[in-house]
Amino acid sequence: MGYYGGIFVITLIALGLLAAYDFSQYSASRVLDSLYNDDGGGMEDGDLYESAEQEWARGDFLEAVRILREYLAANPKQQHAAIRIAEIYEKDLKNPLAAALEYEEILTQKLTPNRWGWSAIHLANLYSGPMNKPEKAIQLLRDLVEKYPETSAAEKANQRLELIDNGTNE
Repeated sequence: MGYYGGIFVITLIALGLLAAYDFSQYSASRVLDSLYNDDGGGMEDGDLYESAEQEWARGDFLEAVRILREYLAANPKQQHAAIRIAEIYEKDLKNPLAAALEYEEILTQKLTPNRWGWSAIHLANLYSGPMNKPEKAIQLLRDLVEKYPETSAAEKANQRLELIDNGTNE
C-alpha cells in the first residue's frame, strides 16, 4: 500500500469529515428554521394572512382578528400573527384587557429571546398604563431582565426599572 495508499486513506477521511460537517450544518439550519420561522419563509396560507391585513386596512378589525386566528390555527409556529392580534386589540379596538390576554398567551410560546422580550415590554406597558397594575409590570420587567439580559428589550426594561427605583414613573 505504501505512501500513496496512506495519502488516499487520509484524503478519504478528510472528505468524509467535510461531508459530515456540511450535513450537520444543513440539518441544524433546517431544524432551527422550523423552530424559529421569523423570516416568513415556508408559510402556508400566506394569502390568509394577507386577507387579514386587507380587512384591517378597510377598518374591519374584528374580521381581521378572526382571519388571523384562523391563520394561526393553521400555522401555530407563526407567532407574529398572534402579536398582530394583540396589536389590533391594543391600538385599533382600544381593548387593553384583550391585548394583555393575547400577550400573556404569546409569552407562553417558544419565541426568540428578542421577540419574547419585546412582547413582554408591550405587556408591561399595558399593565402599568391602562390596566393600572404596576406591580405586575415591575415583576414582568424583572423577569425579562433575568431571563434574557442580553436583549435590547432587557436594556429598555432596566431603564424603566431604574426610573421606578429612583421614584420617577414613566
